Amino acid sequence: MKRLPKGTHILLLLTGIFYLNFVSRIVLSPLLPQIKRDLSLSTGRVSGLFLFLSIGYFSAQIASGFLSSRIGHKWTIFLSAFLSACFLAVLGISYSIPLIIISVILLGVSTGLYLPSGIATITSIFKKDFWGRAVSVHEIAPNLAFITAPLIASFFIEKGNWHFLMLALAVLNLFLATLLSRTKMENLKGTAPGLSSCMVFLKKKGFWVMLILFGLGITSTIGIYNILPIYLVQEHGFSEIEANYLVSLSRVATLFTAVIGGMLTDRFGAIRVIGGVLLITGLITGALGITEGLFLKIAVFSQPVLAVCFFPAAFSAISFISNEKDRNLLVSMIIPFAFVIGAGVMPTIIGWMADYGHFRLGFVIAGAFLSSGFLIALVNKKTFLKVNS
Repeated sequence: MKRLPKGTHILLLLTGIFYLNFVSRIVLSPLLPQIKRDLSLSTGRVSGLFLFLSIGYFSAQIASGFLSSRIGHKWTIFLSAFLSACFLAVLGISYSIPLIIISVILLGVSTGLYLPSGIATITSIFKKDFWGRAVSVHEIAPNLAFITAPLIASFFIEKGNWHFLMLALAVLNLFLATLLSRTKMENLKGTAPGLSSCMVFLKKKGFWVMLILFGLGITSTIGIYNILPIYLVQEHGFSEIEANYLVSLSRVATLFTAVIGGMLTDRFGAIRVIGGVLLITGLITGALGITEGLFLKIAVFSQPVLAVCFFPAAFSAISFISNEKDRNLLVSMIIPFAFVIGAGVMPTIIGWMADYGHFRLGFVIAGAFLSSGFLIALVNKKTFLKVNS
């Protein structure tokens, strides 16, 4: 029997930490109807929790390089899991709106510390020819989180208290943080970003194009996911359990279509795939706002299946506007801003529109917003061809 590569146990542990990290960020979505009811909030105000979470996440992503350069990647990952446990516990015992908002912001900060150090650690413990397989194992975590978070939330909804779920996640985060602290994983130091290197990218047109496109891509995946369960409950009469099961099942196929997105990128080119995916995903997102019954369910299922094809193409496109040395810095600059736009601002805007009786129109506008990415990619195609040539 062939032995597993050295460091596999670390990879599996990091994948588990990343899974809990992702679940902790997205589990508010299936819980939103219950949180809204328990706190007597409007849809706009309760969906604003995603904006607070994304602001915290944004802040941590910007600061993670400075932290890891001082305490190392291992202890940055430990701190992320440990602080996540702390703030989930506070959220689990919080019943006042101000304390919940503060807890959500700090949860965003703690979860935001993980990814740069996690990826850096994986690429340091495995040989270069194993990176693709190692990262693909690690990337199982977010896809699995999208599927399981609604199911986990439904279990606790049936028990009648979302606070217990936060406490359970806190315990699991603390357990994995403790396991990590006891491993002999090498504690490599990170590199703090410099102002001069950041300014180089800020002057590039391609940077701003990719920032907008990533904002659209995250809107199509996390943004729509965040607001969809409460939309199905409030606007279409689904029970909370029915809505969560439907959203969970709609994500199963994404485990396979992300790979197809990579194949399409190799065949047709990154910018063509980005434009095509955003155009079609935008049309389906708009359909969520105007369909009923069976056609609504078809739209719910097909929207994420296509949306996840965006990211293999988008990360490929980033290579056109950066060299290998600076690529990680570029990703750390683009993703936090795009996350605020896609996962925070957009679901909050749709929630505000719901308060004024225009919930469905919010999805139509979001769909138009996404489809505009086709024109952005088309108009700026030469920007990437020039850099790539």
